[in-house]
Order: sequence, then C-alpha cells, then structure tokens
Amino acid sequence: MWQGAKWICALVAMSCNAEPDLAAIQTAYEREAAAGSALHDKGLQVLQAQCHRYDGTGNNSAGNNSAGNNSTGNNSGTDNNGGKFLCEITFISKGDPDRPYFDVIDVARAGDGWELKGGLCKR
Repeated sequence: MWQGAKWICALVAMSCNAEPDLAAIQTAYEREAAAGSALHDKGLQVLQAQCHRYDGTGNNSAGNNSAGNNSTGNNSGTDNNGGKFLCEITFISKGDPDRPYFDVIDVARAGDGWELKGGLCKR
C-alpha cells in the first residue's frame, strides 16, 4: 500500500516526505499572529533553517534540508509521524536587522500547510 502512495507522489512530482522550507516556516509563524499571540513579532524574518524529522521515540531521521538555499530535503523511509520536524532556524527582527537570533522550533503538517507547535511565539 505504501509503495503505491510513494509511486503516486513520484508520478505527480511532489514529495510526500518534504521538509518545511523557509516560506513554510515563515507562513506558519505568521499564522500565529492570526491566533492573537502576544509574543508575535511582525518584523520577524526567517533567514536559514535546517530541519530534522522526529517521531518522539528517539528514532529520528536527520534531514538533508538546507532551507537557506531553498533546496528540498532528502529523507528516506515512510512518514509515520504525521510530518513532525524540529528545525534549527536563524532569524532577525526587522527592527534590529544587524542582530541575528537562533531558535529550535517544532513544526508539523497541518492539512495542506505547516503549523508551529513550539518555539518562537509558542512558548
């Protein structure tokens, strides 16, 4: 059954195991503003991200995504975890663009996009 699903993903040229990229992480963060987070910084801009798949059991698969260059990940195996990733990110606040910040965030697939589960404004 999973072989068929992988074949379909390959057929339509999409990655079923794709990692979140910079745009996906930025969009997930912006969605938090709509949820009314008091910690939201409207000037936050994600500059780089390195994401790693995790399943909560310690059997994690390190990603090969250098989202800073907009390349896609190359994880093998099935996605039994619903698309959960820990991402090391570098970001700035546009109010102080000379000072980079670093955080580790938790993102997960949510429908056709990504949802921020922890880090940044999800403290």
